[in-house]
Amino acid sequence: MNNDFTDIRSTLELLRGEYAQGCGSDIENSNLPITERDTVAEIRSRLQELFADRDLQIHSEIKPASSQNAQLSELKKLPRVDVTVLSDRDGASWFASAKAIQDRYKKGGIEARFGSVPVEFFHTAIEVKIQSNVRDAKKDIDTLALITDQAPECNCFFVLLNARGRPKDHTAINSYAHERNITVIEYTAQAQQSYAPDQ
Repeated sequence: MNNDFTDIRSTLELLRGEYAQGCGSDIENSNLPITERDTVAEIRSRLQELFADRDLQIHSEIKPASSQNAQLSELKKLPRVDVTVLSDRDGASWFASAKAIQDRYKKGGIEARFGSVPVEFFHTAIEVKIQSNVRDAKKDIDTLALITDQAPECNCFFVLLNARGRPKDHTAINSYAHERNITVIEYTAQAQQSYAPDQ
């Protein structure tokens, strides 16, 4: 993790608090996020505000490539991370590296999507789940754990907002994230207590 971990965690905890206030077991609020994309958009917006005066870029659905020279077979199998904060490192540009990867796909001149970025440029990675599908959540947690292994300076968070899911699934996801040493920002309206493991 890096020096921005606490500020990002506070931003995500504020979002969780707003979600919890609006979707307690006796409240229904149609303005709350109802999809993961809603939450991803909200997180991206808040991080853009947080880092408005910094040279950090916030994007969604970025793939963490092992390097700029990663094989195309690897790049095609990479998962997309919901929200990623990117930063240049040691004079190297993440954007130039992403363009170089895209050019190897032979789409650089016709497609403006730079989806794969070497993980060394990852400042923060956030995965989001609105409900508690255990299998899908574990895949996201595994993605974050892999990023942590490859880029220890990267802040990794798993955001689990769960208004209507089964408490046992929510608990299983929390436990798995804790085993993988991934910070969880979570809320479930169905459980008596929620927890986020300290990092």
